[in-house]
Amino acid sequence: MKLSKDLGKESWFYLLLLVGTFLLFAMFYSSPQSFWIHNLRWNINEQTNRERNNVMVPPINAYIHPEEWSTSNDSTFDASGEKFEDAIPTKPICDFSDFRSDLCNMTGDVRTQGYNITTVFFVPPSTANYEQEWSVNAYSQKMYNYFSKNVTVKQLRGPQNAPLCTIGQSNTPAILLSLGGPTGNIWHDFTDVIIPLFLASKPLNREVQFLLINHQQWFLDKFSLIFKDLSRYKVINFDEDKEIRCYRHMLVGLLNHKDLSIDPKRAFDGFDMYRFKLYIRSIYSLPMDVDIPYKMDKSPEKKPRLMLVVRSKSRRFLNQEEITEVIEKNGFEVVQVEPKRSDNLTEMSKLVDSCDVLMGVHGAALTHILFLRTNAVMLQVLPLGGEAMDFYANSCYNEPADDMRIRRIDYHITPEESSLLDQYGWDDPVIKDPDSVNSKGWSYRQKYYWNEQDVGLNVTRFEPVLVKALELIKG
Repeated sequence: MKLSKDLGKESWFYLLLLVGTFLLFAMFYSSPQSFWIHNLRWNINEQTNRERNNVMVPPINAYIHPEEWSTSNDSTFDASGEKFEDAIPTKPICDFSDFRSDLCNMTGDVRTQGYNITTVFFVPPSTANYEQEWSVNAYSQKMYNYFSKNVTVKQLRGPQNAPLCTIGQSNTPAILLSLGGPTGNIWHDFTDVIIPLFLASKPLNREVQFLLINHQQWFLDKFSLIFKDLSRYKVINFDEDKEIRCYRHMLVGLLNHKDLSIDPKRAFDGFDMYRFKLYIRSIYSLPMDVDIPYKMDKSPEKKPRLMLVVRSKSRRFLNQEEITEVIEKNGFEVVQVEPKRSDNLTEMSKLVDSCDVLMGVHGAALTHILFLRTNAVMLQVLPLGGEAMDFYANSCYNEPADDMRIRRIDYHITPEESSLLDQYGWDDPVIKDPDSVNSKGWSYRQKYYWNEQDVGLNVTRFEPVLVKALELIKG
């Protein structure tokens, strides 16, 4: 009798365990970004944890500095790996301690095998006692790991275990990165790829080769001017690469400092976001060291130009015609633009550069402030969303605008200006207590405040904001 009771308890235990496990998996896979990733990001924890795969590693260099490599012909490596005695001393290989990024930095004998296995082999300068292996997310924000396949980095015991080079060892450094994150969103294009890649490669004066996993040709086409400026070598589609390429220096992954900006303390030569904005202006042949367009044109009939960013899906302006009228009434010329992934950045950058103010509802299109001149104005309209909306508005756009020396104004809408009020009413937590909705996780924030919400500005309430913008432009 006692035995049957014990078995009954065990059955209930395993049943509950099974149900609990199922619910956890359902929660994760139904919205991986929604439930887990953005909770981590909003409640960001900068504590360092240097243990990964049961291997403790010290922090490593995030960049290959020019003094660390040489184009001389004194290498003692050959394609078979037979000559091995004078190799460059081993440095720590992989570091997973950064909240945002995984990174491996290898100096010595590095060999790559892309097709089918996506693996980088590192051969130590002397025979090691054991092999080590790391799984590395080569996208600069590892929180988006569900978009991209990982790279396997193997430290071998010696050259006898390494695949033979089909392309002889190159003194040119290489950077292996992933385009497998949420690219196609211009904010992520710059934050996750272009800025980190610039920081890693610019000191090398185009003497670097890029190897891409999750290769996307449209991305290379869109940012072709930047890729050509950073490297004089062909970009390798690592997913389809059947060669065994051999290098003396390689980075796997990129270091991501912060949202749409740069931490000068972690960048080469104290490089900051303002200097990066000037770099972008040089790439797209925009005028340097000039005032905002309104002040450059001395004609008395000249009006400040305001770019109104239009959205066609979520967070749309419901009364766009009325908004345009009040903007024009307050002395602005209005340029309406709906940015798309297919935009030619040379043309778009020149259009943005011609404007004094860029205005839009919180969203990726505000990234175009990169093309505004110093002391131009960003006017960000913030939908309902409580503290979470404020957090993303500041982290994604306001702080970067400060770093770029762009002046900024926020306009917080009221419930009456949100489409959510008609949909849910005053008594629903979506309206009366957004923070309680936010506390349930990103999937709830995204559903209500990012995806379902549109904006109908009260132009009377909004008008003083335009007056302030005009004062900034004319001041």
